[in-house]
Amino acid sequence: MDILNITGYHRRPSHLVAENKGFFAKEGLEVRFHEATYAPDHNRGMAEGRWDMSLSAADTMIARTTTDGVDFLLFMQAEEGLSAYLIGRPGVDSIDQLRGKLLAGDPGDSNLDLIRKKILHSHSIDEKEYDTEIIGSSPKRLEAFLQGRVAAAMLTPPSSDKALAAGGVLLAEAENYVPNWPLTCGWALRPWLASHRPIVVRFIRAWVAATDWLCESANREECLSLIMTQEKLTRAAAESAYRKVVPKARINRSALNTVIELRKEMGVYQPPHRPVERFYDESYWREATGLST
Repeated sequence: MDILNITGYHRRPSHLVAENKGFFAKEGLEVRFHEATYAPDHNRGMAEGRWDMSLSAADTMIARTTTDGVDFLLFMQAEEGLSAYLIGRPGVDSIDQLRGKLLAGDPGDSNLDLIRKKILHSHSIDEKEYDTEIIGSSPKRLEAFLQGRVAAAMLTPPSSDKALAAGGVLLAEAENYVPNWPLTCGWALRPWLASHRPIVVRFIRAWVAATDWLCESANREECLSLIMTQEKLTRAAAESAYRKVVPKARINRSALNTVIELRKEMGVYQPPHRPVERFYDESYWREATGLST
């Protein structure tokens, strides 16, 4: 068995299926998952080669490549769409009330922080009009939210469900501002990918087999049960995660370009701007699947 050390914020439906239905094992892979809880640590660790690859947002990879000059490359797309919510503390009833308040953040310039900026910009609120504390992933931001340390936070399930159950106020849904977001992608350092091509191809093959299995209607209920049990999600959240799975992990060039355009709009991607093709290499996916895009 070849060992792959992978990081991300939680295991996605296809990951759970590949692990529990033997698709990783069939490809001779032992996939060790390391949960990320704080974006700066995740980003630094990936740049230093602490893990082989990450299963997380395309935006994070593009941000670290364009801002930090780290040569990351995307090789597959696992999910598209975003269940993320801007939730205010009890008494914060509108986005306008966030002016002058402290909000919870994580990376600062990418992922949900970027989407929060988009939401507030759409309501004519500049980032200079509020403060942000870099706290960590959704569970960590939830802790700060419940402790009353922040006025609002961008949260994903199940943290968002817990915040609302505690009296939080739903201020905005991310999907209404950034539809078809490339939520989870596989990416790694370009040199590592090039030197481990056979393993990467086998990993993609196992992942694609998992998407084929879970997309079969006869397997839907078993897949939902797996998600709810192992990731401790409600049925509604599990169904939402299920709907986001990209069949065959096919890369959506248009979705990636949406990220680039949003980064330009929010002023966090400075010229010179590179074409979207600079950030991905679909040859690994083509070799694994025998398909063309």
